[in-house]
Amino acid sequence: MTFHGVNEAGKESGNDSITDGRDIAWLQDTPSQDAWGRWNVIYRDIIVLDAEGTVTGIVNVTDNSLENDSTEDSLRELIDAALSAL
Repeated sequence: MTFHGVNEAGKESGNDSITDGRDIAWLQDTPSQDAWGRWNVIYRDIIVLDAEGTVTGIVNVTDNSLENDSTEDSLRELIDAALSAL
């Protein structure tokens, strides 16, 4: 399993600061790909995809802090389910 950040199309100016000193793979959405639109992304969504790229779950960490055990548990369950389907 891999983790990637996907920046919203039109927000490229923040790419340097978000990747500075970090190891996460950072991708840039484009109007032609429109991943944010196809996945109905809300800012700070964590989206779990299956092996075919289909959305299997979403956790928004603005509305649901990862400091909350139930949010962390929900995210872990989504990731575990995706891993077990591989």
